[in-house]
Amino acid sequence: MKTFVCLAGFPTAVVDTVAQRPAARFTGDNDNPPIARALREPYAYRFGMADFYLEELAKRITALNIKDEASVVVAYAAYGGAEMARFLEAFFPFALCTPIEPFYPDQAPKAARRHALLRHVDTIEAGVEAVQAKARIVRDTLSGQPMSPLLLPLRNFRSDIVQPTVTALFEGLPTDANPRARLADASDAIVRDHPLQRADGTAFYEDNRKLRFKSPGTDKHGAARLVGEGHRAHCLINGRVRLGGPFDALFHYDCEYARGNVDRAYPNCHGTLQEPLKATHANIAPSDAVR
Repeated sequence: MKTFVCLAGFPTAVVDTVAQRPAARFTGDNDNPPIARALREPYAYRFGMADFYLEELAKRITALNIKDEASVVVAYAAYGGAEMARFLEAFFPFALCTPIEPFYPDQAPKAARRHALLRHVDTIEAGVEAVQAKARIVRDTLSGQPMSPLLLPLRNFRSDIVQPTVTALFEGLPTDANPRARLADASDAIVRDHPLQRADGTAFYEDNRKLRFKSPGTDKHGAARLVGEGHRAHCLINGRVRLGGPFDALFHYDCEYARGNVDRAYPNCHGTLQEPLKATHANIAPSDAVR
């Protein structure tokens, strides 16, 4: 599994010190350095800051084979505020984002600043290691489980519980003391409202409008593989990773009603309406890519 680590909201001194350490200490691979951009004063998140990270993530993920596993984690300086919340929303639902206490370069006495800086980078390194461990638990949960309820599309699967449950995991899993149990509880909560059913030997979930999200079996088309044709960086990343863990990028649901037809159009992964290629069923990926 290739792990991509984003470091966000840290001053230049922190980013430079991270760069002086072997990348393997953060990502497990010296050829895969953390994605970082130094923040200058005033230390606060700004509109559009996430774009740099999303574009770099998309570029690196595009370089992978479609069957390679990818993980995305973010360690961010927790300044608080609405702009920070908007920054984190850009990584929903594919990343695990762990908060780090902010570091102010001039806060410590001059004689202690270098030591404080190194100690802070140690804290970031430890935070990244801890959140990566949780991403591996997500991988274990999703691996070989394409019909996991945690992979249901958030736009197209109409439900009172799916999106709130995944949102709660996105917000709480990075700091949860028992992530494996929390993932299991979340799956159970979704299945209570939307049990996994079978018809003619095919497994499916049914949403609140009675649209069936069926297993495609071995017939897999996948989702957005490249940025372009309306797809954005978020579409590509979201088609490979959920909650920090990888899933089968070729997987999609065959969607239809019990009577065998579909709606005229569905919202796709970048928010526009997409007509299915066939009138009999729609292919919808976990990322909400529609064909």
